[in-house]
Amino acid sequence: MKVAYVFHQNNKYTYAADTIALGFKRVFLDIGAEFRFFNTAKLSKLGFEKLKLRLYDPDLIFTSMENIHLLPLDSLKQKKLVLWGQFYTPCNYEEQLHAITAETKSLLNKYKDKHDILVWSQHDDDINDQFFSEYEKELCLKFIQLLHGADKTLFLPPLAQPTHDFIWIGNIWHRKTRYNATIEPLKKDYPNFWEFTEHARLSPDEILAKQLYRQSYFAPNIHTDAQVQYRILINERVFSSSIQGAFQICDNPLARKYFSEEELIIAQHVENYREILTYFKNHPKERLNMINRMTKKILKEHTYHHRVYEIFRAYGIHSPSLLSHLAS
Repeated sequence: MKVAYVFHQNNKYTYAADTIALGFKRVFLDIGAEFRFFNTAKLSKLGFEKLKLRLYDPDLIFTSMENIHLLPLDSLKQKKLVLWGQFYTPCNYEEQLHAITAETKSLLNKYKDKHDILVWSQHDDDINDQFFSEYEKELCLKFIQLLHGADKTLFLPPLAQPTHDFIWIGNIWHRKTRYNATIEPLKKDYPNFWEFTEHARLSPDEILAKQLYRQSYFAPNIHTDAQVQYRILINERVFSSSIQGAFQICDNPLARKYFSEEELIIAQHVENYREILTYFKNHPKERLNMINRMTKKILKEHTYHHRVYEIFRAYGIHSPSLLSHLAS
C-alpha cells in the first residue's frame, strides 16, 4: 500500500497539523506501507510536485477538503481519498470554522464516482449531526468521526521529579481570552515554565527529543471559548501531551465524555488550578497514578492506530498487521 499525505508543512499557525501528520505516518510505516508527505505550498505552484504525486501513484491520499483542487485527480486512476472535512452547513460559533465552498462541493460531485471518497471530522457527534450530515445525505459520501489521537510510539512514562513547573505548547491567536485568563496568571504563580507558541515554535520531534512534557510538573491544556461553550471538540493535546508523560489539566468539559475523573482533571479557572496543584504537591503518588491511568486509556482506545483502523473499516480494508499492533 502506498499512502500520500498532502498538507501545509511547517505551518507556523498550527502545531496540531504536524503532530497529526506524523502520527498517521508512523502507523502506516508500522504496518509496512509506503508513506510520503506532499506539500500544498509546492502543489499550488508550477513545478514538479504534481508530477511526483502522479509518479508515486498512491493508493490512499490524505488531505484537507480545501486542498482537493490541488490534486491531479483527472490524471490519477481511482484512489481512496481521505478528506479532513469542512463544515457542510455554515457555523458561526467561531471564525476558524470554515464552511465548504461551492467550488469544493462541485469538485466532490465531479470526482465522487471516479474516486472513493471518505470524509472525516474530529468534532463531537452532536456537531457532526448538525453541521456535517449532508455529506452523506446530499452528496452520498462516506463520513466518519475521527477524534484526535496519540502516537503510541512516543510513549514516555511520567517523572516523579520534573525539572520545570509547567509547559504551554500551542498557538495563542485563536484562544487569546482563555490564554490571558489562565496561562498568564500561571506564569506568575509558577515562574519556572516552558512556553512555545506561534511566536516561538518547536517541532514535534524537538518536543519529544527534549522530553518536555514529562519534564514539567503539569501541562495546562486550554481550548477556545467556542470549543468549550458549544462542545465542538477536544484538541489533540488531550492525547499527545499525556502519552508523553504530562500531568494534564484540561479546561474542556467535553473531555469528560471520553475520560473519567480518575484519568483526567478538568478545571476552567486559574483558582482551581492552584487548589489542584497544592493537593497533588502533597500527594505526589496520586499525580503519577493519574497520568498512568490516562495513558492506559489512550493506549487502549485513542491512538492513531485506532484511527487508521476506523478508516480501514469504512473502506472494508483488512490489515492483519494493523490488528496485531492494536492487540499489542
